[in-house]
Amino acid sequence: MKSIFKLCSFTNNTSNFSKNVVLTLILTSSLFCGFGLSANYVAEAIPNAEQIQSQSPQNRSNKLPRAVARAVLRDASKRSGVAIANLKITQFKSQTFGNPCIFKFGEICTREYNPIKGWQVIVRVQQQSWTYHVNQSGSQIVLDPKANVSSATQLPKAIADTILADASKRSGVEIADLKITQATPKTFGNPCEFNFGEICTREFNPVEGWEVIVQVKQQSWTYHVNKSGSQIVLDPKISATSQS
Repeated sequence: MKSIFKLCSFTNNTSNFSKNVVLTLILTSSLFCGFGLSANYVAEAIPNAEQIQSQSPQNRSNKLPRAVARAVLRDASKRSGVAIANLKITQFKSQTFGNPCIFKFGEICTREYNPIKGWQVIVRVQQQSWTYHVNQSGSQIVLDPKANVSSATQLPKAIADTILADASKRSGVEIADLKITQATPKTFGNPCEFNFGEICTREFNPVEGWEVIVQVKQQSWTYHVNKSGSQIVLDPKISATSQS
């Protein structure tokens, strides 16, 4: 009888032990499962190194490079005659221009997709705002042709001397008796316009330079000259021979 009692007692203890073991295993499994889920949530919340690196260039791309800023300010200073210290970049944004025509402020452009990555930069020049398009490296800088270049800009003396020499040669009038009455910085839409073409295409192939008016006796002669002064064109409507 005692043997039977001991056996039952052992069986009950074994059963309780088994239950405890099973319960412990269940709790342990749940704990590990919960830890695994938590670890997954933490891993998702913290970006890995590749994600951080992929975000960094985007942040850097929103900052105008110093080299580009300097190049734009130098150009604005040269055109306006205003010291760089008195110029200010008021706005800029990174931009991908659809093609070179759009980059050069073309008004009528094809749908060709030949992208140029760069910047749109606005510079405060005295009381005006000039809009520039600049490529990513700063090697190409284009000023909006509609910008009203400051009247402070003066015609370089070398170009003025060349124009007066040409007018003197054509008219037979001494240089001392000639006078430049007006010089306006201008961006001609294309070489045809620069050459006083009456019927020109709408192609946008800009020529930067000047429109210069010279007083020759009782006439006003209009010249177009490029920025370097290497190309000078007299309005063909001028009857230069009548002054000889």
